[in-house]
Amino acid sequence: MRFLALVTAALLAGAATASAPQATPRWSEQDLAQLADTVEAARDEGLHESYSGTAIAMMAPGADTDGQADTIALALARDFYEGSDRMRSDPSWHLTRGKLDYRTWLNAALARHSIEKSLRDLLPATANYEAVQTEMVRCRRKHGDCGALEVNLDRLRALPRDLGRRYLIVNVPAYRLDLIEDGKIVASHKVIVGKPNKQTPIFKATVTGVTINPWWNVPCSIVDESIGKLIRTNPEEAARRGYVFTKSANGTLTVRQKPGPDNALGQIKLEMPNPYDVYIHDTPSRNLFLHDRRALSHGCIRTEDPEGLAASLLGNDKALAIGLLLGTRISKTIPLSPPLPVYVVYLTAGIDPETGKLARYDDIYHRDGD
Repeated sequence: MRFLALVTAALLAGAATASAPQATPRWSEQDLAQLADTVEAARDEGLHESYSGTAIAMMAPGADTDGQADTIALALARDFYEGSDRMRSDPSWHLTRGKLDYRTWLNAALARHSIEKSLRDLLPATANYEAVQTEMVRCRRKHGDCGALEVNLDRLRALPRDLGRRYLIVNVPAYRLDLIEDGKIVASHKVIVGKPNKQTPIFKATVTGVTINPWWNVPCSIVDESIGKLIRTNPEEAARRGYVFTKSANGTLTVRQKPGPDNALGQIKLEMPNPYDVYIHDTPSRNLFLHDRRALSHGCIRTEDPEGLAASLLGNDKALAIGLLLGTRISKTIPLSPPLPVYVVYLTAGIDPETGKLARYDDIYHRDGD
């Protein structure tokens, strides 16, 4: 609706102002026609409620039109490149990316008389986006409920355009982690993600190393929820489970759990510093991977085959060290060189890597309807 307001205000301003046309308008008839066509086609990008191509097509080159067309083109470019206002105001979306110099972009597009191509070049050129967008077109033609597809197209537009040559990506609703190299999946793993009331955040981090036999620094929320009570009421059992703690002068408990097979992080953890204290790690509760719906954690991402994942990341030369260390309770971090980006995303529509076809996933955090 923000864009519709911009278009309406621009057209009203043009109708109310009687300015003399410029000798050489910046926007030619060809440029305006391309802008009108692209705005109309934006409906198929899930932006149908925001644009009016017919109104733009009625504009004629001139001083007033230049300003109106600039406003429309810049807003459309931003929505194509960053996702709409919905993504920019989504408190659950913590993926950030570099900004485009939109004014410089527009000047170059006008100089080349390539408004339509320049705008479309801002959209993601990925198989995922193409698949969801194609389904969006089908949905619109059938007058179906396309809301979830619109949201997912927006999420895909809000992702960084270049994720890197080699990276990890976790799709929370798919309960899946993939290792990507040169655009291809080289390893995939089932994962467990946060419960609806302990949601896994959407963010980017960098894997700097793999810790074998990690200590678990128990979050304060979990201490308050359960472990603190165990320590107070049954300290012998808490010690048997490997919990060690200190108490501050005001009575606050700081709790850690020793390395070992019963550690809540399991025996392998990926070091990926982030402000949410969310990590990818092993779990002693392997039976949970038998569930199809695996929103079961306190927010961290548990992986089914941590040893295989660690070996894929570290390479054969360091894989032997993993096996040797697992047989001990010695905690050791093996650095990852170079560090590896990891993206945690929330996509309820996209290509199923196994079938190559569009798949739909449960909206486990009820975000598609927001």
